[in-house]
Amino acid sequence: MMQKGLPITSVSLDVALRQKRPILRECKICGACAKYSYYGAIVCHSCKVFFRRNITEDLIKRRCDYENQCEININNRRLCSPCRLAKCFAVGMSKDMIRDCQPSNHGKNQKRFLNVLNSTTPIRYQQIPALNPLSFNQSILSREQWILLSNLIHNFDEHSGYSYIQRFVHEQNLLPVKFRYRYSAVSEFFLSIMNNIQNVFEKNRDYLSLPHNDRLTLTRTTVKFTTSIGGMFLVGQMHLYDNSSFYRSAECVFRPESVATTKRIIDQFDFDCTFMKLALATIAFTTTNYTIYSESAPELINAKAILPTQDMYTEIVWRYLLYRYNYKEAIVRLMNVVQCMLLVSNAIVEAHDSKQFIELVDNVVEQTQQKFRI
Repeated sequence: MMQKGLPITSVSLDVALRQKRPILRECKICGACAKYSYYGAIVCHSCKVFFRRNITEDLIKRRCDYENQCEININNRRLCSPCRLAKCFAVGMSKDMIRDCQPSNHGKNQKRFLNVLNSTTPIRYQQIPALNPLSFNQSILSREQWILLSNLIHNFDEHSGYSYIQRFVHEQNLLPVKFRYRYSAVSEFFLSIMNNIQNVFEKNRDYLSLPHNDRLTLTRTTVKFTTSIGGMFLVGQMHLYDNSSFYRSAECVFRPESVATTKRIIDQFDFDCTFMKLALATIAFTTTNYTIYSESAPELINAKAILPTQDMYTEIVWRYLLYRYNYKEAIVRLMNVVQCMLLVSNAIVEAHDSKQFIELVDNVVEQTQQKFRI
C-alpha cells in the first residue's frame, strides 16, 4: 500500500494497474484458462468447483478403473473424477483451505443434487451441470467399450485441429477491425477445418482396417456430411458465427441460406462434448448415401464391412448416454442429434449450389486419395 503523502508516479500507477489486472495462466489440473489461485493452486473455475464439491472421504476412497493412469485435460476432465481429484491434491490443493465446509450443509446440497438427477423433466438447449459418473452403474459399459470410447475421444482431440482454430481467432483479433475475417482467410480456414475433421476419421483404427476400395467409397459418400457437422461442432465451440465479419465471409463461401441454417444447428448442438464426438465417429461409418441427385451412378458401399463398426459405435453412444444421464434424458439427447443431422442435410443441400463449397469438398477428397496412394 502507498504511504500517505508520497507523490503518485507513473511507475506506482503501472504497478497498481498490474495488481488489479489478473494475469492469464493455465489451470494446473486441466490446462484451461485460469486467473486466480484457489485452495492452494492456480486452477480454473471449473476445477475449483469440482474440488469443492467432491472433497469427500467417499470419493477419495474410490479407485480409477484404469490404474490411475488417466490424463486430465480440458476435453476429458469430466470422464474420471478419481484421477482429477488426485491431480488436485498433487498440484497442492488442500481441503483445509475450504471455508465453511460443514458436513450438514454438504448433506443437504447432496440431497438437493440427487433430486435434480432424479427429476423426469428433460433439460434442453442449456448447459447441463457436470455429473459425477461414479454414481452410475459401472456395468453399463464394459472395459473394452470404455477403452474404445477413450480411444475415440483421444483421436478426435489429437487430430481435429482445435488448437488451429484458437490460433486463427487469435491472429485475426490482432488485425485492425476492417481487415479481420476477410473472405480469403475464412475460405482457407474452412478448408483446413474440413481436412482436419477428415483426418480424424482417417486415423480411426476401424477405418484403417477396411479394404482400400471400401475406404475410398466411404470417404466419398460421407465426406460432405462428416466434415460439415464436424466443422460446425468445432466452429460452435469458438462462437465464430456470432462474429458479424466472420458470418458475412461465410455467406460468401457458402450460400446465405446455408449459413443461416448452420447457425441454427450450432445453437441446437448438445453441450456434452463427449457425446458429440462419439456421435461424429458413428456418422463417419454411415452407409446411407448423401441426398444429392447427380447424373452419375452412386457408388456401392460394402455394408457387410462397415455395418459391424456402425453397430458397435451406436451401442457405445447409447450406453454412454445411459451411463451419464437418466433414460428419458438419454432419449431426448439422441433425438436432438437426429434432428440436427436432418438439419445438416438441409444445410448441405443449400450449400451444394455454391461453387466454393464443391471445391472445398473436392479438395478434401483429393487430398485423402493422395494419402492413400502414398
